[in-house]
Amino acid sequence: MPTAVGIVLAVGFSLPAGAVVTEVSDLFPEAEDVRMQVIHKAKDEADWPFTAESGVLACVKVLKKPAVYFVPEQTPEAKRAFAIDTDLLGMSLINLGMTDVLKPYGSLETLLKRITPFVTMGRRLCAQPPGTSLSGSEL
Repeated sequence: MPTAVGIVLAVGFSLPAGAVVTEVSDLFPEAEDVRMQVIHKAKDEADWPFTAESGVLACVKVLKKPAVYFVPEQTPEAKRAFAIDTDLLGMSLINLGMTDVLKPYGSLETLLKRITPFVTMGRRLCAQPPGTSLSGSEL
C-alpha cells in the first residue's frame, strides 16, 4: 500500500497548472484507483531501463488520461514513484531530483527505445478496473 500512496503523491506533481476538472477523483485519485503490476528484469534482457532488477509498474488515470509510474524494489524503500512517459521533457520535470532510477543511456533515442514498452504496458494496465494488482506478466 505504501507504493499506491507514493503514486498518488507523485500524481499531484504531474498535474498541469490551470487544469479544468469535472470529477474530483480525476484530480485526486485515491489509493484504490491505482492499478499495479509487479515486473522483473528477464535474465538476458539487454534493454531493461531501470537500475533496480524489479519493481512495480503502476497506472492511475489523472484528468481521464493514464499516468504511468515505476516504483523500484529497493532498500531503503523508494520515497515516491518515478513517472515514465514518452514525453521526455515532461518526464524529466516530474522526476526532478530522482537520478538513480534509470540506467545510464547514451542518447534520448536509446532512452525512448528502453522505456516505450513499459509506458505501453502501463497504459494497458490502466484499462483494467481500479485497484487491479497483477503479480506476473499478464499484460
